Amino acid sequence: MTKIAIVDDNEVILNEVEDLTKKYMETASHSFQIKAYTKSLALISSIIDGDRFDIYVLDVDMPGSNGMDVAEVIRKVQPLAIIIFLTSYLEYATKGYTVKALRYILKNRMAEDLPEALETALTSLAKADKLCFLVSHYSNVTRVPYNDIIYVRKSYRSLQIVTTEQGSLSDNRGIKELFESINDPRFVFTDRSCFINLDFARAIDGNWMVMKNRERLPISRPMMPKVKEAIMRLWGGK
Repeated sequence: MTKIAIVDDNEVILNEVEDLTKKYMETASHSFQIKAYTKSLALISSIIDGDRFDIYVLDVDMPGSNGMDVAEVIRKVQPLAIIIFLTSYLEYATKGYTVKALRYILKNRMAEDLPEALETALTSLAKADKLCFLVSHYSNVTRVPYNDIIYVRKSYRSLQIVTTEQGSLSDNRGIKELFESINDPRFVFTDRSCFINLDFARAIDGNWMVMKNRERLPISRPMMPKVKEAIMRLWGGK
């Protein structure tokens, strides 16, 4: 299911955007869920509280925190989320590149341009799914790209997933289950409760793996041969 957030302080425009979005998603036979906001701070609060959406349709021209402010909050926690800006003017268009917006749509052309933007957004999400997995913890679901993962470690009753862009995330699965679902040769167990992404490994120091973020993770004696074998396979050398 694709989760979509829409925010516009003008309820007439908000309803029009929601109707256009529903019409396109139903025509595309794509399962979806829409949440509409009339205040940007309400959406920001939802994001801070852990809500995550796949597509954000943001009005740029809002009082207080505008769409660009919302986009900057989104990018801190969701580097791959799709952002579509709505505006009555194009004066902010160049700023959209700083938050990697997919489209900048004029409000007087929404009926013509929004469906195409949504089609492109769904295509982008489908491609991203091939290189990502979903992290689920209680009611929160976050898309995490493989390239963003530094390591995964078992922590009490959940997993701690440490990333470069999204900080530390929690997941409800078992560590072996998650490792097998990733199925990528860059990942290797260093002990029974931790596996790492070798792209972020810097060196082996005794029984410790030194990561590029300067963390040191223990390597158990049984795992050491497999860790070295994986390093040689990916990095080369003898």
